[in-house]
Amino acid sequence: MKYVNLILILKLLLVMCFAVHFSSCTFDNEEDLLEDYVCDTIGIVYSDLTYIFEDICQECHKTGDTYRDGIEMDDYDEVKASINTGLVLPDIKHEGSFKMPYQRPKLPDCDIEKIEAWINAGMPEN
Repeated sequence: MKYVNLILILKLLLVMCFAVHFSSCTFDNEEDLLEDYVCDTIGIVYSDLTYIFEDICQECHKTGDTYRDGIEMDDYDEVKASINTGLVLPDIKHEGSFKMPYQRPKLPDCDIEKIEAWINAGMPEN
């Protein structure tokens, strides 16, 4: 009888340990984790955005790609000229004729906000 009670007590302790462990866990989804995240768009300059223009846009929009409506992203001057066509921003926001980047997911909202802030600030290079 003592062993039965001991086994019962051990089982209860084990169940309690699991209950305490799992009740302390949270299963946050990405939205909950990013709820308090604020996109920093203050003082954005071209070098803050090169990871977008060089790593993503430039895959297709290089000098000499004439089938890309003259949108070239090789350097600051070309990016600025391309933005000034009025074609780039609507397309990266998925509001224009094309959804950019082509056959890839839409850029994160924060990246789009940074590009918009940079444009609104006059597209400063440095």
